[in-house]
Amino acid sequence: ARLRAQAADGSGYYLGAGLTAVDIYSAAFMALFRPLPEALCAMDPGTRAAFETRDPVTDAALDPVLLRHRDRIYRDHLELPLSL
Repeated sequence: ARLRAQAADGSGYYLGAGLTAVDIYSAAFMALFRPLPEALCAMDPGTRAAFETRDPVTDAALDPVLLRHRDRIYRDHLELPLSL
């Protein structure tokens, strides 16, 4: 809801008009639930499978706005590709 409200005000961030720690924390946290694509975050196939295994309740909670925010924060503010 916060990201949607911010978008309505013209911001792509959780707080105000610029990047804050909460944006980085959120992006990193979302990557635990749905890893970035292999090209951006190479990892052992078994590890990727473990991170991509979700139950229906968790899957339903992964609102696309959260994943779009994650992708944009990584693309615009963090170093890609990741190296694990």
